[in-house]
Amino acid sequence: MKTQTRRRATRRWNPLSSIRAKMFLILLAMAGTSAAIGFAVILAFERVSAEMHTLSEKKLPELELSGQMTAAASRTKDAMVAVMLADTPGALDFAESDVATAVAALDGAVSRLPETLRDEFKPDVIMVQEALDASIRARTIAFKNASEVIARTTQLQELSSALQATLAEMADEAYLNLTTGGEQTMSAVDATLVDLVEVKFATLQALLQARAEINLISGIALAIGETDDRAMQSILTDLAKASDGRLAEVINTLEVEAPGVVPIFAIRDAAATLQNAVSRGRLQSNAMRQDVLSARLSSDTELATAVDDMVFEVTLAAEDASTDSKNAIQGLLTNEVGFLNTLLEINTWISNFQVAALDVVTAQGVLQTRAAAEAMERAAAALADYKTFDNGRLAAQLENIISLAQPDQGLAIFRIASLTADADATKEANATANAVLQIASRASLLGSGSRGEIAYMASDIAAAVDAAHTNIERLLMVAGALLVAALLLTHWLVQRPLNAISRTTERLADGDLSPIKGFKRTSDEIHRIAQALTVFRDGLVEKETLSKAAEEERAAHQAEQTAAVTAIGNGLARLAQGDLSARINEELTEGYAQLQADFNLTVETLNSTVGDMVDVASSIRNGADEISQASDDLSRRTESQAATLEETAAALDELTASVKSAAEGARSVETTTQDAKTEAVKNSSVVSSAVSAMTEIEESSKHIAQIIGVIDDIAFQTNLLALNAGVEAARAGDAGRGFAVVASEVRGLSQRTSEAAMEIKTLISESSKKVDDGVELVGKAGAALGAIVEQVGQISQQVSGIADGAASQSTGLHEINIGMSQLDQVTQQNAAMVEESTAASHMLRGDAAKLAELVSNFTVATMGSAPPVETADAQDADMDDWEMSA
Repeated sequence: MKTQTRRRATRRWNPLSSIRAKMFLILLAMAGTSAAIGFAVILAFERVSAEMHTLSEKKLPELELSGQMTAAASRTKDAMVAVMLADTPGALDFAESDVATAVAALDGAVSRLPETLRDEFKPDVIMVQEALDASIRARTIAFKNASEVIARTTQLQELSSALQATLAEMADEAYLNLTTGGEQTMSAVDATLVDLVEVKFATLQALLQARAEINLISGIALAIGETDDRAMQSILTDLAKASDGRLAEVINTLEVEAPGVVPIFAIRDAAATLQNAVSRGRLQSNAMRQDVLSARLSSDTELATAVDDMVFEVTLAAEDASTDSKNAIQGLLTNEVGFLNTLLEINTWISNFQVAALDVVTAQGVLQTRAAAEAMERAAAALADYKTFDNGRLAAQLENIISLAQPDQGLAIFRIASLTADADATKEANATANAVLQIASRASLLGSGSRGEIAYMASDIAAAVDAAHTNIERLLMVAGALLVAALLLTHWLVQRPLNAISRTTERLADGDLSPIKGFKRTSDEIHRIAQALTVFRDGLVEKETLSKAAEEERAAHQAEQTAAVTAIGNGLARLAQGDLSARINEELTEGYAQLQADFNLTVETLNSTVGDMVDVASSIRNGADEISQASDDLSRRTESQAATLEETAAALDELTASVKSAAEGARSVETTTQDAKTEAVKNSSVVSSAVSAMTEIEESSKHIAQIIGVIDDIAFQTNLLALNAGVEAARAGDAGRGFAVVASEVRGLSQRTSEAAMEIKTLISESSKKVDDGVELVGKAGAALGAIVEQVGQISQQVSGIADGAASQSTGLHEINIGMSQLDQVTQQNAAMVEESTAASHMLRGDAAKLAELVSNFTVATMGSAPPVETADAQDADMDDWEMSA
């Protein structure tokens, strides 16, 4: 301590010897540099502030006013676009409010302009307002007329649906009348008339309806691709869905009632193509429109062919009727079928009227609308001719539909008005756009002058900022130099001594207790830390010396304790392994001597007790082995006897069952032969009936041949009538051209009828020959069947004798089987008792083996090791062997 006091006294006073003084000097220099930089920044900000005041008070308001004018013009343009894009009256009302707001904003912006500029912008604002008002009025008129178009289209749909229902009702009535007429002549007409009424006429009606529905759907598909009106698209889609449903029902009817009349797959493909075009709507491509036309043409060709074939089949069916009912059938064809044909013509003109109406609704121009309206007027004129049909039953409904085609208040006038209003609205929108663009261009010129002055002032502000930037850069370079110098001084005067004292402290922490040197000329703080570390090092040296002495004393005491614990642990380990000869013979310290004596006395007592248990376990094991061996022998003999007896009983059971089954089979064969005999007798009468039926078929074939001859004569006469009709049509010239075509078709039908009659006559002749052969073969079959009846009777008698003998044998074997079953039951009971005694003996033997195994684990000092015994695994193996033998 005295030495340390002398050293502290010899250090000279230096105001910069402490770290605090050095850091204060560095911070003072950096603060002066920062103050200089702040002064330069303040000067630059004052100059920029003056320029910005001029901008905000004078120049920017002018630029803001120009921006307001441009924004108001843009908002007016958006309002004009909203008016043109409005698709409902509600959307148009909303757009009108936007227009009012936008025009008010534009007028307010103009009112804030200087008076010299206000008069220049005012006429343009008035023009914009007038054009927007005119556009809104035009759009309102367009919506009104569009709603009228939709209302009349809906009315047309409802009227068409009602008329279609009436036509369907009239068709049902005609069909009912046709059915009633057929029933009145049913007694005189064969199955051909039933097929004519219930199948062929219904099929003909279905074919004609399918043709009409496909024409309607194709017209809707083409019309829906030309319109942009969503409401109209919705109406057209509903019409297409309804027609598609009716077409699907007709296709299902044709598929069930007349599957071979028309290619169903072709009709379904055409319907799918048309429905796909309808679902695509406005997105139809040219290829898809061509597919629609192709599908319509192909399906119409198939249906027209099917209609011609069906008419031909109807004619043939009428000719196949008997001569007595010819006049009645001809009346049905002339009246009821003609009535159905007229209904079909009305339905076709209604479809044409609907297609023309759809063309009017979807037309994109006035000329297209007028052309479609002419088609509507032609269809209406055609429908007007049917007002007197069926005593004017359809007059009111047809009049309502025809009214939709009137030039002054029909569907076309409202569509033309809607298109004209849309065109006017587009014209006013263009005028609005031009006026808004003119306002925006003038506002842009107004703001360009203000932007030039603002740009000039911005360049002055940028020059002032650049000058301030240059001054600040110079001051920053000075500050940087001061910072580098401060870092170097800090490293040399502060950081390096701190690193040295840190390394010395770490050396002491790692256990290096060498003397601390080299800190005499450092700063005051570092010098005081070095002195404190020296005192700490001396204390550690003294503590290490005392710790070594205490460690040596603790090691000696630990060695004595370890020797005593090791000796006792070894003795306990041998005792735990069953070695009763273990003793502790080592000399232990005074504290462990009594524990050694108690351990040795305990081992002596256990040694004597375990020796006696070994002798008793050996005696029990020998007796149990003898009992177990005897029980096993008795069990095996009893089991062998029981198994033999059980096999004998089983063999008797099988023999009894076999004999019984043979007896039952003989009885079954007897019954079967009796049934076969009875059936053969019955079949002989069936053969006789078959011969009679063949004879009747032969006679019927002759009658059919006669009828075919009559049909051939009718076809020849029809051919002559058609030839005469053709000659008369040729004399009539152009007026009889259509009748000539009909006569040619009738002549062709008569020729095909004659050919078919000849083919049928040939087939009937061949059938007659085959019937004769069948009569001869059936007679031979009857003779063979009689011989079979006699042979079956003899077999039945022999089988009856076999069945009686088998029944007697079955009764005797059954009594023997009962005795064997009783003997087997007694033997099985004896075997069960032997198994129980054997199990008890084996259990005794196992317990004795376990006892011997337990005592064999001990090593006795006076007797040596206990005698060897069977292990538990060996005993379990013996038990398994016994169980397998049992």
